Amino acid sequence: MKIAHFVLTRLRIRDERMFGRLDGPQFGAIPLTSRTVDFRLKLLETVCLPGIRSQTSRDFTWVLLVDRALDAGVKHRLRTLAGGAKVRVHLHEYSGRAGASVPPLERLGWLEPLMAERPDYVLTTVADDDDALPRRFVEAARSRVLDLARRGALPPFGLLGTRQVMEWDMVFTPRAPLGWAKAPVDGLFFPASCGFSLLCRWPDYDFSVLGMRHKHAANYFDFRTPAASRNAAIYRRWFVEAARAEGGRRVPSGEDALHDLGPAAGAALQTNHGANLQLWRLGEGRSKRRRVLGAGTFPDVAVDWDALRRHAADFRWWRTVSRRLVRGLYGFKGRNVLRARRVADGMRLRLRPSRSGPPGGGGPPGPSGHAPFTGTRDGGTAALVRNRGKADRSNSR
Repeated sequence: MKIAHFVLTRLRIRDERMFGRLDGPQFGAIPLTSRTVDFRLKLLETVCLPGIRSQTSRDFTWVLLVDRALDAGVKHRLRTLAGGAKVRVHLHEYSGRAGASVPPLERLGWLEPLMAERPDYVLTTVADDDDALPRRFVEAARSRVLDLARRGALPPFGLLGTRQVMEWDMVFTPRAPLGWAKAPVDGLFFPASCGFSLLCRWPDYDFSVLGMRHKHAANYFDFRTPAASRNAAIYRRWFVEAARAEGGRRVPSGEDALHDLGPAAGAALQTNHGANLQLWRLGEGRSKRRRVLGAGTFPDVAVDWDALRRHAADFRWWRTVSRRLVRGLYGFKGRNVLRARRVADGMRLRLRPSRSGPPGGGGPPGPSGHAPFTGTRDGGTAALVRNRGKADRSNSR
């Protein structure tokens, strides 16, 4: 059986047209300023790209979705970075602005030119530019699909993902020079957004995962309960219509339609930082966090620690965080106001602005999680803290 697997990474894509009408993920407010784009490229180089490059199976295509309005120099830089992925890479330029004539990303037609051979199934997976797939994810997904096929239990469509997640608060402080890791979250009710995947038998079922919301994963095929949102209702209707067109085939439900790859693939890595739209995540789970020491902190994923050393100054975000807490979190409506204020109060205590700047010297621990890049006796921490003032002065020029 032939499976065409596409890992889809959105980089600064503004889509005010398609996902809005589906009540799907929204990205229309993301600016295309040089500073934000540069930061996202550094996140991609440090976190997402190593996750792609380290996959134990390379039988997939990495598709980078970029806004057509991005500067040509940025696109060239992105192609250069992606060239080190060691897999098939495609840069897909897209504009979802009103009036643009483009193929809808919630379908698979735009990916058809990338299918070298006619596949039996198409698997689309989300991996945002600031998240990392576990090393065995692609291998685990393919193994699960083939195992279901061997047992005669493979449905015409279904969802895959991992409920195991580690979070990395990428706010570097003297107390935590490499930020904080939050303990793996196991047994989530819905799969993580990183690795959220949709499997469809091609060409009978022409759906991509991009328009779906991972938090509704269990609801898409649970017809015993009301649709959780307009997005879930739309996809339910589409799946039922496609099944009827095939001759009245029963729509999969429950465990037949939702597969957890966590036990086989491991925990995905999702990062929290000052550029997150969901900024409040930085204030969650403080009782379960621990300092990031290096690769040993995230055993299931790969991180480019050399790139992190080069870009360390860019992750000292507490000044930006403080400003956005006032502008964003206090702007919540209704029942979220109290929660936002609690988070903001906690963040002020934790991320108190400092007169000194970001750590530029030294570097994070090496691959073992303990051996530093520098020769300092304390694992590189002293070098990071000691050189803060020098780095800040250089950045201010």
